[in-house]
Amino acid sequence: MEVTEGSFAWRIDRALERVGVRALGERQACVVVFDTAEWSGDGDRLASFLDAWELTRAARFRFEGDRGRYVLAHMLWRRVLRMCLGKGGELPRVLPDALGQPLLPDHPGHVTSLSRSGPFVAVAVARWAAVGIDIECFPPLHAMDDVLEVVGTPAEREALARPVAEARQRAALGLWTAKEAVLKACGVGLQIDPAKVDTSLHPIPDPCGRPLAWRLLQLKLPGGLMGALAAPGEPGPLSVFWLGAGEGPIGSADWTL
Repeated sequence: MEVTEGSFAWRIDRALERVGVRALGERQACVVVFDTAEWSGDGDRLASFLDAWELTRAARFRFEGDRGRYVLAHMLWRRVLRMCLGKGGELPRVLPDALGQPLLPDHPGHVTSLSRSGPFVAVAVARWAAVGIDIECFPPLHAMDDVLEVVGTPAEREALARPVAEARQRAALGLWTAKEAVLKACGVGLQIDPAKVDTSLHPIPDPCGRPLAWRLLQLKLPGGLMGALAAPGEPGPLSVFWLGAGEGPIGSADWTL
């Protein structure tokens, strides 16, 4: 699809180039996190960048605001994929499998993951065997203590017994984010009990019982946003970029409770 100078898609592409998003090399990965408060566009025009399955899902949203945020997130996803896959003017196809895992059918050896929370969108693209990303806004909408009791392993609950008040809520939300990232990388999402993901172990055993081990990276994001990235084995080089106020590269670190 042709992009005209000055259009919304053109501005996104220029911003991605400006911060350093490039076609991925061997074993490389890229994460781009958007604050969509800094980005807006014509909803009807944005929808033209999506595939039929995405338009069908978008039409199911009851409220226009929710529909608009979904369409914007998926349009941003397409622009990041185009850049990371080196597609030039062509937009890559994304197709979900039976469990909703996004696949890149025209790009074997490449994987991708998408997460949304509030006004934020995170896109991961990698030349790895698998990848999963999750972001969550802090403070959470609900107290995390009850969630922790349900999804936490005994070792995780023990580790999170020490922090108090806000620190405990932040740690518990980070734990949830980490578990979601692993389950998304596994391709199963919440079809598997999150309590089967034990983040107290390094590397993390596969929650589906396969001979795999998972590594978690904590994303150091602005604005109280929490994020985690999961990959199998020993992942290759990772670049993380923030596209919001004060845009540019940001860091990541090994996950610790």
